[in-house]
Amino acid sequence: MGSDYSDAMLRRLVDEAQRALRIRDAIGRADVISGSIQPYAGWALRWAIEDCRAAGMSWEAIAGVLHRSYPSLLRQFEAGGPVYTVRAAHSSETRNFDAETPLRRAATALAQQMVGLGMHQRDAMTWTHLHEPVDRLASAQCVTDDSTPLLRATREVLGIADRLWPTVTAQTSMTKLERDTWRILTELRVCYKRASTETEAGRQVAELKRPLMPAPSFTRMT
Repeated sequence: MGSDYSDAMLRRLVDEAQRALRIRDAIGRADVISGSIQPYAGWALRWAIEDCRAAGMSWEAIAGVLHRSYPSLLRQFEAGGPVYTVRAAHSSETRNFDAETPLRRAATALAQQMVGLGMHQRDAMTWTHLHEPVDRLASAQCVTDDSTPLLRATREVLGIADRLWPTVTAQTSMTKLERDTWRILTELRVCYKRASTETEAGRQVAELKRPLMPAPSFTRMT
């Protein structure tokens, strides 16, 4: 069970996120994210780790859940400040792990949500029409060295969702499970749009960096 400390930090995170959403100018929003949301998230994680330790969990077990090495996690904790587990990207050689990109996180969340929907509400229209394409999306996650399969599978899911949405909204009511599924689909759409733009921009940059073909040589006829 979480402590009062981690509860307080999570409530602060919610408040700051809502404040950022109300800010319409980009620099003001960036200021809140940098000055409040990221620091509070680090402290919330630190105090959640303290709760895990108080509950008797070993450092190795905690590090395993957080997908970080035990020494690096312990070094951050012993430094006395907030704890962060997402690695920053400083160059193309040190970019974030692909599994940490927003698109892959949204795809993973959707797959997990669809499993829950299938367990408790298999007759839901959302599950009936989307569970197979979401399964294909989950399979596409296994390809980590090429974004094409993931983008293609995401495009398929969103295309079906677009056609399904008017019918779903015509229902008299939607369960919380279905509403949460569509909330994640909205997040997936935003992440897909951004990933598609970045992928195309990267392709264009790579094309510009490609060396030019040497000019053909001509032999003068004599």
